[in-house]
Amino acid sequence: MLKDTAFRQQLADWWVQSEGLRNTRMRTITALSKGQVPGPESSIGKIVAANQLQAIGNTAVEAGDQYGIISDPALTPLKGAFHAATMWAPGLRIAGGTDEILKNIIAERVLGLPGEMRVDKDQAFRDLPVGA
Repeated sequence: MLKDTAFRQQLADWWVQSEGLRNTRMRTITALSKGQVPGPESSIGKIVAANQLQAIGNTAVEAGDQYGIISDPALTPLKGAFHAATMWAPGLRIAGGTDEILKNIIAERVLGLPGEMRVDKDQAFRDLPVGA
């Protein structure tokens, strides 16, 4: 598998993403150590990390061919860590805000793009009109 150019490129991409995540986490830690409130860095980290976890898990399970579907930790490499990553990753992409919500946060708070138009923005949910 390591002789496969496309796979090596994917490994390099994952490494670059991991370094970016590490540096982004350092920004959060630095802000906290200075008594500041962290910015939207956590949103960036969550999107990248959750997607990366899912991609790595999927690739490892696929590399296992027919053995990739075995979920018994006693029978799988690394005690089934890749299989677990594949199964848990979709839930992690929803928990704490979906990718779409986090992308909106990044767009508005990092890139300074205008927020989505909402006519009900100043209304409580319980006060919204309901259909007949």
